[in-house]
Amino acid sequence: MTGSVRFGVVGLGEIYQLAHHLAYQRADGLEATVVCDLDQDVAARTAESLGAEACTDYRRLLEDERIQAVDLVLPHNVHYKVAREFLEAGKHVLIEKPMTVDAAHARELVDLAAAKGLKFTVNENTRFIPAYQAALDVILRGEIGDVTLVRTLISGNEFERLGNPKLWKGRQDGSGGGTIIDAGAHSFYLLKWMFGEIASLRALSDRLVDVSQVEDWSIVCGRTRSGALFSVESSFTSGGPWNERLEVHGTEGLIVVDQHQNPPAMLFRGKRDHEGSPLPGTAYEPRTWKYNSIAAGIESFARSIANDEPTAVAPEDGAYAVRVIELAYESVATGSPVTL
Repeated sequence: MTGSVRFGVVGLGEIYQLAHHLAYQRADGLEATVVCDLDQDVAARTAESLGAEACTDYRRLLEDERIQAVDLVLPHNVHYKVAREFLEAGKHVLIEKPMTVDAAHARELVDLAAAKGLKFTVNENTRFIPAYQAALDVILRGEIGDVTLVRTLISGNEFERLGNPKLWKGRQDGSGGGTIIDAGAHSFYLLKWMFGEIASLRALSDRLVDVSQVEDWSIVCGRTRSGALFSVESSFTSGGPWNERLEVHGTEGLIVVDQHQNPPAMLFRGKRDHEGSPLPGTAYEPRTWKYNSIAAGIESFARSIANDEPTAVAPEDGAYAVRVIELAYESVATGSPVTL
């Protein structure tokens, strides 16, 4: 790859500062040309640290010919509107998960980008977590036999943000929902990427933070088209740091990935292997695994633009996750299983 892909960044809140900023600081194959946030002071400080320009109105970036791509780090409810504007303006678009809050809108954006010959996808960091990549290698080599059950758990502490009605996180009109659309998006992408499509699901949710309008706990379970069972559990009311856990049960073994355990990824070969073996290339990095994987997604997107190659995260898979999210909420509302 020669030269750098010039980005405009829209939205400089917490997840930008903790993760996206890493990619632009590394400055390998990409650069932040203009950064934008409604808070002028935040925009100015961020721009100064990157040698970029600052603005408070994203529409300035639409006609800026220097900018080849945009990195959108925005509340869920504005993803569709802003992404569509930039695609119409001829910019490549990387958007934080979930792709949109509406499955039809997600499909529309995928089709629009394809029609205009632009790169567009969701910045799904799951694809860039070494432990998941190593687990998939083991599965594809057949080392655990046929997959029978996949379990995921994503947990974190959102008491403060859900408890503040001024923030978009706990408002239905800002987030489109709680754990199912926010944390569940990661697991539904992982299921599609590693195990294929879902055949049927049923979902439950509940809420502990009373002032919030969205669920802060959920479980979505069902069966994949390959025949394996799955359960996707998410919680925003854990007092501990953010964590992700994946269990892949097979007829001949078990893989356990847990970012709080050292080592974070283990393979158990059969029912008498009580000690297990660490998966290679999966370092214990409890403070940085999440942020490094998000930054890696931005860097990968830049390479796909520079080399004119497909994005590592297929945009169709990002849209598929939104479709599963919609059906999970349908199951919660009706109390019935849903067939995809």
